[in-house]
Amino acid sequence: MSKINNVRLPNAAPLNYSPEQFNQLVRSLEQIVFQLNTSYTPTTSENTASAMSWAVGRAGSAGGGFAGGIRGFQPSSGILLPHAMLMSNLDQESLGTTAENIVTFDTPVIEYDIRATAHEATFTASIATTTMTVSAVASGVLLPGMTLTGTGVSAGTRIVSQSTGTAGEAGDYVVSISQTVASTTVQGSRASKLEFDFPGEYYISLRLQATNRDNAINEMEVWAKSKGVNYPLSNTRFDLPERKSASIWGHGVPAIMGIFTVNDPVTDYLEFAWWSESALVYLEHYDARTAPVRPEIPSVILTAAFISAIGE
Repeated sequence: MSKINNVRLPNAAPLNYSPEQFNQLVRSLEQIVFQLNTSYTPTTSENTASAMSWAVGRAGSAGGGFAGGIRGFQPSSGILLPHAMLMSNLDQESLGTTAENIVTFDTPVIEYDIRATAHEATFTASIATTTMTVSAVASGVLLPGMTLTGTGVSAGTRIVSQSTGTAGEAGDYVVSISQTVASTTVQGSRASKLEFDFPGEYYISLRLQATNRDNAINEMEVWAKSKGVNYPLSNTRFDLPERKSASIWGHGVPAIMGIFTVNDPVTDYLEFAWWSESALVYLEHYDARTAPVRPEIPSVILTAAFISAIGE
């Protein structure tokens, strides 16, 4: 509220106020009321303004707040927080019983300040049966699970593991499909990284549509990785039922959830990995069905949502 500058009020006459003095008093009081009404800010409005300033990160150091993390105050619809829902509509086969399998995404349903991005690499290589020899890497780092494309490369070919050379660079690699490819430029991509635009605490939930084609119960494990390193205490074990018949598989829905801390959005990212004791276990996508009409089933569903600024 601004300072009120009022005219000088009349002094009393020896016997009484004159009509002129009384009118001057009334006009002065009206001026005071007018200034109050035009400059006064109610406490509730001040609280709302402070909350809005905190939400959009404009509060001073004493006020705290999640600077930039909440994308602005919207009175009509509330506060819009970072969130995402990602899926995969592809089958994801196992790379083998001694390899970790990295979960990938290809169907973003909702992405708001959280998204799936890919590891990318471009290199020169030839393939003989299941051995890929990389002679030079133009960009990026080669990783297990990358899907390969290039002249003559069979569709769906993935890197299983590296046999020789410096990790991710020139050397020999095992690929998932046997073939013969002359030396050519090859691109590798693995859309597995969950990236965040702002620091904070995020609630993450992952569900997998796991299928067991084996005639025995098989173990499966699912865990999280932060910047390519296993996240401590994030692993969970599941047992998948055996198949019902030679053509009807066993199914399960492994799921893990937890809170992931993003300190530096430039470098921090989250991934998920799985393993099974049987190569006959994989992540399966199902097409839509009829009688009754049913929607398709994604092989992977991930949801992520911002829940808090990082505590001090």
